[in-house]
Parts: sequence; C-alpha cells; structure tokens
Amino acid sequence: MNRGPDEVLPMNRAAPTQPTPSASALESSIAPVPPPARVRPARHADAPAVAAAVRELLFELGATPPSLGAMETAARTLIDDRGAGVVLVAAADEQIVGVLAASMQTAVHAAGPYALIQELWVDRLWRRRAIGAELISALCELARMAQLAHVEVGLPREGFAWIRATEAFYLSSGFQPLGVRMRRSLV
Repeated sequence: MNRGPDEVLPMNRAAPTQPTPSASALESSIAPVPPPARVRPARHADAPAVAAAVRELLFELGATPPSLGAMETAARTLIDDRGAGVVLVAAADEQIVGVLAASMQTAVHAAGPYALIQELWVDRLWRRRAIGAELISALCELARMAQLAHVEVGLPREGFAWIRATEAFYLSSGFQPLGVRMRRSLV
C-alpha cells in the first residue's frame, strides 16, 4: 500500500523503522560548530595576540614585520590611548580570530578628524563568515559616535595575490576608491 508523505499511519500498525545511528557515530560524523565570534574593543592583555595577528597579516602581504615586541608596544599604545585610535577584536571563546586597528587622523582635506584603518586581519579558518564586515561595521559605529567625517583604508600593493578580492570587499563595505597611497621610509 502506497502512502503519501503526509498520511498518518494507523495507530495499530508500526511505522517502518531504520537503524538509528549511535550518538557517538553522529558526533564523529558532524564537524564541530565553532562558537560565534563577538566583536569587542581590545583589552590591554590582548596586545600580544593583536601583534601576532598583525604579524601574520604582514607575512600574508609579503612584508617583513618589525619585531614582535615593538608590535606589542604599538598595539598597547593604540589599545590604551583612545585618542590615538582604536583596536577592535573578534573573539570566539576568548580566542582572537579577527583584528581591526585604526588610527585617528586630522587633515585639512577631511576638514577635521577621521579614522584610518591600519590593519584588518581575520584568521584563515574564520574567513568568509562576515567577521571583517562586522569589524568594519563596529568601527564605523564608533566613528559616527565620535562625529568623525569618514573612515579611510589603504589597499595592499597591486602585486598582492588577493588585491581584487580585497578591493571588492571594501567596495561592498561602502568604501570608494581614493587613489594610490605612497610611503617613504625614514629608518
């Protein structure tokens, strides 16, 4: 007898059963779901993890990072001195999986203060989960509350393997192209 999927079986007749996998078999076949990442301001104690994350970013960009100690000192300065800027982290179970560091600038062309994103990094295992977008959104909210004119970011060199994806990410986050930035090293 053929029954439709919504048809109720008579009470006196048991539905056909299939073997039920054990709980341990189910647990081993399902990949663990990572805890959600939460964006928050970095704490003083986060400085070593922030420096390590930015170091990883610099390696990905093909740059030679400064010493980890010097990077930790810079991270602490930015974390502790809100006038200098802000460091936001995305943390999952207190493990830092994303970092955004921005400095506060004042410029004539901006007619006042604005935020400049210096670093944005998301752990490789956590990418494609909107963590970068959440970090940017949190920075923009802080910038609005501080009545800053805008937020800027410089893109990596043209030779960076993921330059087009990086540019598309920032465009999708509401940024507009400004032009090429240059730097002259003094050390």
